[in-house]
Amino acid sequence: MSEISVIVPVYNVENYLKQCIDSIINQTFKDIEIICVNDGSTDSSRAILEEYKQKDQRIKIIDKENGGLSSARNVGLKEASGKFISFIDSDDWVDITMLEKLYKNITDLNSDISICAVHQYDETTKETKDNDKYFNLGYFDETFDNRAFSYLDTKPFIMDVCVMAWNKLYRKSLIDECNARFPDGLIWEDGPFFFSIFFKTQRVSIIRDFLYYYRINRTGSIIQKGGIQFLDIIDVVNLMLKSLKQTPIFEDVKNEFFRRKADDIIYRYELIGLKLKNKFSKKFKKDSLLLDENIFDFALINEKYPITYKSICAIKHKTSILSFYWRKFVIRFMYKVMQVLYTEENIYYFKFWSLKFRIKKRANLYDVWYENDRIYVVLFMKIKFNFKFEYSKLEKK
Repeated sequence: MSEISVIVPVYNVENYLKQCIDSIINQTFKDIEIICVNDGSTDSSRAILEEYKQKDQRIKIIDKENGGLSSARNVGLKEASGKFISFIDSDDWVDITMLEKLYKNITDLNSDISICAVHQYDETTKETKDNDKYFNLGYFDETFDNRAFSYLDTKPFIMDVCVMAWNKLYRKSLIDECNARFPDGLIWEDGPFFFSIFFKTQRVSIIRDFLYYYRINRTGSIIQKGGIQFLDIIDVVNLMLKSLKQTPIFEDVKNEFFRRKADDIIYRYELIGLKLKNKFSKKFKKDSLLLDENIFDFALINEKYPITYKSICAIKHKTSILSFYWRKFVIRFMYKVMQVLYTEENIYYFKFWSLKFRIKKRANLYDVWYENDRIYVVLFMKIKFNFKFEYSKLEKK
C-alpha cells in the first residue's frame, strides 16, 4: 500500500498528458501510486499511458466508458489504497515537490486537508498569472499559517475558499467517513465534493508555495464550449447549498452565497446560445433552490444586491432579456472606465479587443477624474464638462 494515491482522470489530452505524467513520476516524494483513469479517450492518450506504465510500475491504468470527470475521479477513489489522496487533472502539471510539501504540511499539523497555491497558466498567451487571490490563497491572512483550522475560521471569506479538487492533499479516512464523491454527470463538480468534506473536519491547513499549474483557456476544454452541460450549474449550486445549510453559519452567510452563486448562474447563462436559454430558464425556474423563499429573504437580497436579483428574475421568467443584457453592458462599461482611471498613477491603460493602449496623463492638455458619482473632463484647460456616473452604488452592490 502506497502512502499517497494520485488520481489522474484522462480524456483526449494527448497534447498535454506527457507533461502531466512527467511531473508526477518525478515527484521528490516517491511512495505513491498513480491511478490513471482513461475515460474512453479516442485519441492517443491511452497509448501514452501504456508507454509510461512500461517505464514506471507505480502507474495503474483503468479503462472505462466515457462518463465525465466526476465519474473518472470516483472510479479512481474506489481503487485508491493510499492513506492520502491527490487529484491532478491530465491537462495540468505540478511542481515536482508538490506531494512532498503537502505531505509534510498535512502530517506535521495533523490536518485532514492541505491546500497549496496555484499558478494559472494561460494556454493562449503562454503567460503565468499569480495575482488571483482565489488561487494564491490571498484571502487567508498570516494567522492561518502553520496551524490547522476549521471552516468556522473562514466564515468572513468562506465563499472565496478555493474549492478546486486538485491543489489539495486529502486524508482518505475523511473522504471515506463523509462518503464523499463527485456528482456523476455534472461539470463544475469540485464545489459539492469540497463542501461535503470541508464542513466535516476541524483540521485544514495551507501552504503558500505555488505548487500546481492550472491550464486555462485550453482549446477543447468543456468549460469553453457553452453547451447543454452549462445547465449543470443549477444542480451544482443546489448541492453546495444543501451542504452549507447543515452548518451553523448558514444564516450569516446565505445572502453572500446567493449573490456569488447567482452571479455564477448569470455568467453561464450569458455564455450559452439562444436555443439553450429557454431550457436553462425552465430548469432554473423548476429546480433551483436559489428561488426558494423559505430559504432566502428576497426583499433583503433585492435591497442589498439589486442588480444580481433583477438579473436572476429575468432568467427565471425569460422576460426583459434585452434589459438584462443592457444592465450587464452598463456594469461592465462602468468597471472598465474605473480600471482605466485607476490602473496606474501616470498612465491611462485600456484595451479594445486584442489591442492594448497606454496613454500618458498630461494635465496641461487633458484631465479626467471621478468624484462624487460624476466623471469630470477637462480638455486643453478650457473645455470642461461632467456627467453622472454612479459607480459608488454599483460598488456597494
